[in-house]
Amino acid sequence: MAASNNIAERVRKLLDKAEDAAVTAEEAQTYAAKAAELIGKYNLDAATLRHKEGKRPEPIRMLQFEVSGQGWHGKARAELVARVAEAYGAQVCTLGNKMNGSPRWVLIMAPGATLKALELLLPSIVLQAETNGMRATREHMAGLKGRFDTSANANIERRTFFRSYLPGYGRGVADKIAESRNAMADKVKGKTGELVLVSDAERTKAAFDKKFPDLKPVRGDKYSEAGADAGRRDGRTADTGQTKVGGGKREVTAG
Repeated sequence: MAASNNIAERVRKLLDKAEDAAVTAEEAQTYAAKAAELIGKYNLDAATLRHKEGKRPEPIRMLQFEVSGQGWHGKARAELVARVAEAYGAQVCTLGNKMNGSPRWVLIMAPGATLKALELLLPSIVLQAETNGMRATREHMAGLKGRFDTSANANIERRTFFRSYLPGYGRGVADKIAESRNAMADKVKGKTGELVLVSDAERTKAAFDKKFPDLKPVRGDKYSEAGADAGRRDGRTADTGQTKVGGGKREVTAG
């Protein structure tokens, strides 16, 4: 427990540094990447030790992560969260994910340690995406100044860009997480750690399929390739800002 608390404290300090408006984009990237790497390594080491000692693996649990619908951008925020969670090996679906301004929930299933990591990381990543998305949208619209015949058409372009940026940012962050996880998997190939990673993935999928046997796809939003590309590019640098976006969580055991 002491080791776990120490890791959590170190991760929180790294994320606090990443969220400091005074740091550069490169510094923020370094802090965020180090936090994710630290969590991943600790979780794998702890799970491997449990396996070697003959203990049962951590149970698969579910995290209900609340996403704001402010500005009617909730579906884009939910997709952002989902992409990051899936990169950590989680299985994901959404609840109440309609095109309106109401909150909705991203339901994330994974071993408990993975969910604790996401509890720490997701609010910071959503913060990064929101702040950078607003900046990128302003820059995009400035480049299109004078090209719209009505303010309504300009607003449509602004909303579409921002709503495409957020999932794109999630994909960029997911790319970085996947690279880190792949490197970690290579290091434990042929060792106990490899069995742990495979087992966790299989147990998570089995629990998810049992819990949600009849999932249905949701209708997508209007898409902006420019917004998605900008989001993915910025997501890979994990820049940050200071504008908070509501994100709560509640964890329950899957069954």
